[in-house]
Amino acid sequence: MSAVLIKDASKIYDDGERKIIALDRVNLEIKEGEFTCLVGPSGSGKSTLLNLIGGLDKPSSGEVSIGEKNLSVLNSDQLAELRLHDIGFVFQAYNLIPVLSARENVEFVMHLQGLSAEERRQKAMDVLAKVGLAGLEDRRPGQLSGGQQQRVAVARAIVSRPKLVLADEPTANLDSKTARNLVLLMEELHHKEGITFLFSTHDPVVVELADRVIKLHDGKIAEDEIKIK
Repeated sequence: MSAVLIKDASKIYDDGERKIIALDRVNLEIKEGEFTCLVGPSGSGKSTLLNLIGGLDKPSSGEVSIGEKNLSVLNSDQLAELRLHDIGFVFQAYNLIPVLSARENVEFVMHLQGLSAEERRQKAMDVLAKVGLAGLEDRRPGQLSGGQQQRVAVARAIVSRPKLVLADEPTANLDSKTARNLVLLMEELHHKEGITFLFSTHDPVVVELADRVIKLHDGKIAEDEIKIK
């Protein structure tokens, strides 16, 4: 079963003076339960591809499907519902809510999903401990280091066990030891829960641990390697 299916998708930005081809007729299938990373130089199309898969942007042409849902036929409410229940996001900029504590940030998606306060709190505390933030649950983002904020963002993405996690440079602000531990945690969730992970990364730690490495260049897939472990 496909977690992600992309058919002949292109993304072209036109500022009136010139056209920029961010993605050029990409065809890609990510199967359920894969642990995959996208690599390539800045401007190769990694973040654009993640945004299309997450329904945060639409292709100029072609199709993007999550499971059996073709994103191009979904309205904004349906896309929001899909992102709420099926997709976890880890952004480079963290996107944490500054007035909320680490625990409250992790609870936020579960609140929107309608979980009880007790269940939200327990799950948030458990996952924050797993990412090494036990004891820091009540601190707001401004009281945390960049690496700690990134771990809160990862905890928020994985806490409700979504079908698919999209992570844009999730280890960019972490030291090598913390980065490896965080990726190993996500790998464990991948194995235990069957969560599909798709990373955009420059980090050799992520590349090493991934089961599949897709190299993008100038908006096209240049290489697609499935590792034998």
